[in-house]
Amino acid sequence: MLVAVTGGIAEGKSTVARWFEEWGAHSLSLDRIARMLSAPYEALWQAIIAEFGQGYLLPNGELDRRKLGEAVFADSNLRRRLNRISHPLILQQMHRQIDEIRRREPNAVLIVEVPLLIECALYYCFDRIVVVEAGEWIQRARLAASGLSEEEVASRLASQLPTRVKRIFADWVVWNREHLEQAREQSWRVWQELQQEIAK
Repeated sequence: MLVAVTGGIAEGKSTVARWFEEWGAHSLSLDRIARMLSAPYEALWQAIIAEFGQGYLLPNGELDRRKLGEAVFADSNLRRRLNRISHPLILQQMHRQIDEIRRREPNAVLIVEVPLLIECALYYCFDRIVVVEAGEWIQRARLAASGLSEEEVASRLASQLPTRVKRIFADWVVWNREHLEQAREQSWRVWQELQQEIAK
């Protein structure tokens, strides 16, 4: 079974995906795949250099992720250009990894963390969807605590659909607000229901 975990920035998608992995699922993250592909001389790194030049490189050859992030969140045209070159490479690698896991374990539960599941209309690829939601004020607080300015927080939130819209596509919603243990309990119930579906 292929299950997407999605939600807004700083709402706890990675945490929920980690719990599912702890309970026996295989776990993939499109953010981790993107990071791997954008390491020096990898496919996405080369595509970014070809599209934008070397202005987003650090002296050691790695991408200056902060500088690139600031640029694409401030400029929607730049963000579209980056998405156009990055999404096909990331999705190709995602499908490759999914196929490898399924070859080894045909009945595996695969949890895939997909930040832009709804924005990029990828929901049709998955059997079930879990939306993790914390609420905008918590998102703002978490992003500010990570060191982003108020303007940077606003631009990142504006780049994604509000999570309340993503909820429409959800088979389950995990509320990740003040108490992490409550989110874990909700996630455990989702995991139990997934196991029951597989057992049918």
